[in-house]
Amino acid sequence: MKIATWNVNSIKSRLEHIILFLKKNSPDILLLQELKCINELFPKDEIKRAGYYSYINGQKAWNGVAILSKKELKITNNKIPTFKNDINSRFIETEIKIKKLKNKIKLFCIYLPNGNPIETEKFDYKLNWMIKFNNYIDLILKENHPVIIGGDFNVIPTDEDVYSPQNFKDDACAHPKTRKLFRLLINKGFTDAVKSFIEGKSNWTYWGYRGGGWQKGNGLRIDHFLTSPEVTDIIDEVNIDREPRGWERPSDHTPVILKLKN
Repeated sequence: MKIATWNVNSIKSRLEHIILFLKKNSPDILLLQELKCINELFPKDEIKRAGYYSYINGQKAWNGVAILSKKELKITNNKIPTFKNDINSRFIETEIKIKKLKNKIKLFCIYLPNGNPIETEKFDYKLNWMIKFNNYIDLILKENHPVIIGGDFNVIPTDEDVYSPQNFKDDACAHPKTRKLFRLLINKGFTDAVKSFIEGKSNWTYWGYRGGGWQKGNGLRIDHFLTSPEVTDIIDEVNIDREPRGWERPSDHTPVILKLKN
């Protein structure tokens, strides 16, 4: 089974890229973030013609997440149950079955708040979102579900995960409080799949539009797959598909692909 995650930075602007990615890579499931559209305007018909069902948690002009799947799915939550008064669309949860595992996998697609500037309520919201999410994951793990969390975390885990730590010392994605909450999540028993399965230290998933970041190779790693031990044991490979970042009018993120032994 192949599961991919991709912050597309506008479904409308990147639809052709998404269709091309689906045709070239044929993932069983594609997690999308930053749709920037409401559910009614999501291009379900085009996605259906490409062979995928669409499950959307959209929002006008901002945020939004979706799961594209070759097989029909049941969405179990569109809000973090421990944070139901969150007004933003950043979360979608489903279950998938893999032959090698007895229990169904809880699969999460998340688009964690950016949190900048750190002197504002935006950073407080980011930290609160992370706390609420971590609390919910605690409940899921107590039910003995295998878990996959994929998406744009807006977290630079360590200084090794950014081309210039100095440039991001005051950024919410690299703030010590952000990193601490991410470590607390990891320490529940998760594996950072990209870090663990791809060699090298420049496994960037994001290159900003300004200053020629892509051309200069000035990237950072903020798109992640976290896997619980049962899932980690059946990972076949993990890779970052850099090709879409070089396409015309690309997203500033590029897809991450997780392949499991079925």
